Amino acid sequence: MNRSSTLGSEGTGDRGGLQIEIGFTRMKKKYDIVPGLFWIGLSIFAMIGSYKLELGDFRDPGAGLMPFLIGALLFLISLPLVVKSMLELMKRRITEKTESGKINFTKIVSVAVSLFLYCFFLQKLGYLAATTLLLLFLFKTASSRKWRFVIIASVLTSVVSYVGFTFLGLRFPRGILGI
Repeated sequence: MNRSSTLGSEGTGDRGGLQIEIGFTRMKKKYDIVPGLFWIGLSIFAMIGSYKLELGDFRDPGAGLMPFLIGALLFLISLPLVVKSMLELMKRRITEKTESGKINFTKIVSVAVSLFLYCFFLQKLGYLAATTLLLLFLFKTASSRKWRFVIIASVLTSVVSYVGFTFLGLRFPRGILGI
């Protein structure tokens, strides 16, 4: 029976319910993190234990050189398994949180630009005006709330934070409004 003819592009073949796995295609499970961490821990334990046995060098190897090299090799094999599994798990969680399954980079860039502009206009407009404008933009960008809610929340947040911080003795830029 020639199984190579049943192999798909992902490296698995299916013939009558029989699954064949080739290479590292199995690394897509989120549970690969725990075994990978176990092997990393075991490799570190082996390297520490072999280091106590005197490593020596390649011309005059000590008793601990070979166990140390095996522990290092085990570490180097286990590390990509853990890193890849963690990255896939984080990617899965990010795509579950986004509605369309993709990260909206325009929102990320627009928020970063708005924070930069806030720093630039804070001295010119003053704390209350600049913070209210920033919060208007951020609330409207982050959620699909109505304008009434966005305006009330922005003004209220700016005023409460201004009063709270001035009560603590902080001074804010007055800007064009003189407040």
